[in-house]
Amino acid sequence: MLNKPLGLFDIYINDGNYGELYPEKEEFSDQGIPFISASDFDGREFNYKNIKFITEGLHFGRLTKGHLKVGDVVIVVRGNGIGKVGYFKDEIGECNINAQLAFIRTNQDDLDSQYLYYLLSSETYLRTMKKFGSGSAQPQLPINRLKLVPISAPDLQTQRKIGQALSAIDKKIELNNRINAELEAMAKTLYDYWFVQFDFPDDSPQGQGKPYKTSGGKMVYNPTLKREIPDGWEDAPLSSITRVSNESINPADYPEKLFKHFSIPVFDATNTFGVERGDTIGSNKFTVKDTDLLVSKLNPWFNRVVYAMAEPEQICSTEFVVWRCPNASIKNFMYMIATSPQFIAHCTQSATGTSNSHKRVNPNVMMRFDQPFNLKVAEKLGQHLEPILKQLIVNQRENTKLASLRDWLLPMLMNGQVTVK
Repeated sequence: MLNKPLGLFDIYINDGNYGELYPEKEEFSDQGIPFISASDFDGREFNYKNIKFITEGLHFGRLTKGHLKVGDVVIVVRGNGIGKVGYFKDEIGECNINAQLAFIRTNQDDLDSQYLYYLLSSETYLRTMKKFGSGSAQPQLPINRLKLVPISAPDLQTQRKIGQALSAIDKKIELNNRINAELEAMAKTLYDYWFVQFDFPDDSPQGQGKPYKTSGGKMVYNPTLKREIPDGWEDAPLSSITRVSNESINPADYPEKLFKHFSIPVFDATNTFGVERGDTIGSNKFTVKDTDLLVSKLNPWFNRVVYAMAEPEQICSTEFVVWRCPNASIKNFMYMIATSPQFIAHCTQSATGTSNSHKRVNPNVMMRFDQPFNLKVAEKLGQHLEPILKQLIVNQRENTKLASLRDWLLPMLMNGQVTVK
């Protein structure tokens, strides 16, 4: 087992595009060479949704330092996220990095880059790198200090096995994320097709299953919604479609019982519940049933929506509004409303509070949101959505378990308590 400072390995550390090499605002464009910044880190991974681009001339001109290659370990060296790392997989081709980032490039002869990525992404090393940082207003991890970070590395073959084992877990998580993106797109397309464009299958004798609006179905103007909706439909506040449940329980009355507890912090971190004993939960909680949707009233622009499954002993924070839907089909329909941009905007505009970071929407105001509605069509759509949404939730929960397994294995593999054959 090698134990020495990072700088004594055969590596190259690039210190990013500092000072005058940062592009001006007007030099960014909608296409060209990708330009990665610290804000493009989403947990461990790169998030390319809001990535910026620079012109090819600028890329090959004065921005000469930050050209990433496959296998580079990218690290945040400036700002509140110092020490956070990512592994560049060339999903977007050659690109530049900004002044908040640096990258480490190993020659793979004594230090495997994938092993180094997982090593540096552990909580132990994150704390170490923060300790090696300096400054308070703008924390920094200077390159000369980064080189002093102590690295423990077994032989190269073992390093590669560790990296491959952890990478296999991450690849399954990535696959589930891609599947979920497709499932979400399918669900949204169905909802938009039926309840925005109003091209649901018209089962009337005249419609014969054809798309309603496209086939000439009658539309009438609704003054409340300020738009045309199908003849015979209504404008319905959410309170007329589903009720809100305030049924509560004091977990402390059942000190040894294990509850599946949906809290805001745990949901933000895992997309699911945490398992807690009743005597560790300090206040009353709402009960949760399998037909429930939990919609957060806290900072509604974050759109925290929990799709409850059929499991015993589920409870949730009173920061959620519990939509107790009349049946599973309506629940699936309501999930699409709860995650729609229109509903999010309604709740965001109505949120109040003295702190910008803690604003809440009143549940009564939330439930006044008006929706074009037809019960028969909503239930039929919900039946189509059922397998899509349930698979999406199953994949999310599998990812939580996989990430937990990876994070448990990481230190065990690094210190030799667990080995890979």
